[in-house]
Amino acid sequence: MKVTMANDSTPSRNRKDKGVFFEAPYSFSDQVYERLKEKILLGEIDPGERLMQNQVAESLSASRTPVREAFRRLEKDGLVERVPQGGVRVTRIDPDTIQDVFGIRKVLEAYAVELACDRITGEEISTLKRLMSQARETLKSPELDLEAKLKKLFELNSQFHDTIYRASGNAFLLGIINNLRNIVRRMRYLGLRADSTWDQVWDEHSRLIECLERKDRESAAGLIQEHLVNAASYVEAELKSKGTRASEENPGSAPEVFQNGAG
Repeated sequence: MKVTMANDSTPSRNRKDKGVFFEAPYSFSDQVYERLKEKILLGEIDPGERLMQNQVAESLSASRTPVREAFRRLEKDGLVERVPQGGVRVTRIDPDTIQDVFGIRKVLEAYAVELACDRITGEEISTLKRLMSQARETLKSPELDLEAKLKKLFELNSQFHDTIYRASGNAFLLGIINNLRNIVRRMRYLGLRADSTWDQVWDEHSRLIECLERKDRESAAGLIQEHLVNAASYVEAELKSKGTRASEENPGSAPEVFQNGAG
């Protein structure tokens, strides 16, 4: 998403005019927020990296107000934290956090697939199979480079899990899972960076579809828990190999994504 200047830094609001519903365009603050959020979730801004308000604002030829609002929203999401020296720092992911998050996911997603076994529709099964087919094609594609494959598989993986969550038919469960969305997406992308795991991930997805078609609650719950144990190990391995070490004393320069504008 290309970030461009807007005249109003106040977050946009939807409005009704003469009975017609209009969706106002993104404000500049919204665009900065979405841009930063995407870069953090995809690991393009490293855990521990400092973001300085004046540097981000200057690189975008903007005032500090929309950047400050974007920082505030990212902090609320748990993606950044304030630092005493000024600015914000992307929150780190450590082994304890990984185990805590995946421990919660094992409980929630086992329940979700049990419900989905009873409630999933033929259309939703078809959606899962379509996503599976697209993932297989992506894995075999000689035209995509590593980063392009990563992003495509990440989106397909997220859509796969989201389809199962919706198939559970439990709005309260969906709300709880949604609260974990940002941290889950960060870890999901981190785990997918190890290309040796891709085939195994989608083989497990294929087996899960079979369980859902058979309405085999016990096997589906066991499989999703096994899947998440494996996923946690991929994240831990990638985190260890990445060896991210961000300086807490030197703010450094703005991340490369902002060096030449926000395009």
